[in-house]
Amino acid sequence: MKTNQKSFFSLALAMSLAMSLSNCTNNDSTSSDSQTTAAASTYEVVSAAALPTTVSSYITSKYAGSTTTEVNLNADGTYTTYVSLAPGATAKSTTTEKTTTIVVKLIFTAKGILLSAKTQTSIAIADLLPAIKTYISTNYAGATITEAHSESDGSFDVLITAADGSKTKLEFAADGTFVSAHTLNLHGNHHHDHSANQTPVAIADLVASITTYISTNYTGATITSAHKESDNTIDVIITTAAGANLNLNFSATGDFISVSSNGNNHLNHETEIAVADLMTAITTYITTTYPGATITSAEKDWNGGTEVHITTAAGVRLELNFNAAGAFVVGSDSNNNHLAAMVLVIVKDLIANIKTYITTNYAGATITEAHLESDGSYDVTITTATGTKLKLNFTAMGTFVSVKTA
Repeated sequence: MKTNQKSFFSLALAMSLAMSLSNCTNNDSTSSDSQTTAAASTYEVVSAAALPTTVSSYITSKYAGSTTTEVNLNADGTYTTYVSLAPGATAKSTTTEKTTTIVVKLIFTAKGILLSAKTQTSIAIADLLPAIKTYISTNYAGATITEAHSESDGSFDVLITAADGSKTKLEFAADGTFVSAHTLNLHGNHHHDHSANQTPVAIADLVASITTYISTNYTGATITSAHKESDNTIDVIITTAAGANLNLNFSATGDFISVSSNGNNHLNHETEIAVADLMTAITTYITTTYPGATITSAEKDWNGGTEVHITTAAGVRLELNFNAAGAFVVGSDSNNNHLAAMVLVIVKDLIANIKTYITTNYAGATITEAHLESDGSYDVTITTATGTKLKLNFTAMGTFVSVKTA
C-alpha cells in the first residue's frame, strides 16, 4: 500500500511539474498564465534610509565597512538589499578571502527578519545556460539581457530590459528553470487611479486587522492618515520608526495587498499651483518654522493635499506636505528621506556658522549626524577627539544653544 501511495504521489508530482514547465516555455508573454502571475510581482528602488532599523543594524554588525548599493522594496513588504563587502572582507556563506568585489543579496521581512543571504558573482551573459536564454527570448521578445549573476546556492539572477524599456529581475534555478520575475515600477508598487475622489477614513475607524498588521510588521510606526479608494480598498500612510513614509494598501476586509514608498507612486496625479495661491495656513507655517526660506514651487496632490518645495536660509532643499486643510503632515529632504519631526541634513550642507563653532570649540571632533528640526533649529551629533559623543543644538541661523551627552 505504501509503495502504491508513493508511486501515485510521484506520478502526480511529475505531471504537475510537466504542466508547469509547459506553461513557462510554450506560451508567449501575453497569453501565459505563469507569465501574467510573474509580472504581477513588482518592486521599487528606495534609499537605504527606508530600511527598518533592524535591517540596517544587522548589516552594520554582520558586514562592517560594507556599502549598501541598492535596496528594493517589494510589493509583498519584503526588502531585497544588495551589500558590497569591504575590501578584504569575506562573505558569511564562504571562507574564501575577497579578491574582487563581492556582493551579498539579503532578503528581509517587513519586520527586519532575515529570510535568505546569497553571495552574488557577476557572470558573462554569453555564459548563461541555454535554457535561461531560451526562456527570455520566448517570454520577453525583444528584451536585452543587461546583467547576470550566479548565486552561492547555484541559482541565477538576470536583469533584462524589455522592448518597451521596462526592467525586470528574473530568477532561475541552478538547472535554468524559471523561478520568479520582479518588474521595476518607477512609480511604486501601488496601482490605483487616484483621479477619482477619495474618502478619508478616521484612523480610529480602521479595522483591527489593519492596525494589527501595522503594529506587528512595523514596530514603532505611526499611522498618519488613511482613506478609502474607489475600489473600496484602504490606503494607510505610515511613518516607520526609521523615518520612512510608506503607503500600505489593504482590501476592504483589511487583508494586506501591497506596500509602496509614499511620494513615489502618485507623481502623475499632481497639479502645479502658483505660490501666490497657497493657503494662508501653509505660508504662515513656512515663514514661522523656516525664517528666510524661499518657496520654489508647489503642487496639489492626488488626495487634496499640497506639496511645497522650499529652500531654507541655510540652502537646504525640503519638500513639505500639508493636508487638504493646510495642516503640516510631513517633511522630506532632497533625497526623499521622510521624517515626521526632523529631516536628515548632509553634513557638508550645514551652514558655516555651525561648522565654525564646532571646529573652534571641539578641535579634532567629527560630525557624525545632523538634523533639521521642525522648528528650523539644528541638532548636530559629534564625536570629540577623545571619543565622547555629544549632541549640540543650534538655532535656524546657526547660533549655538545647548549641548548634552548623546
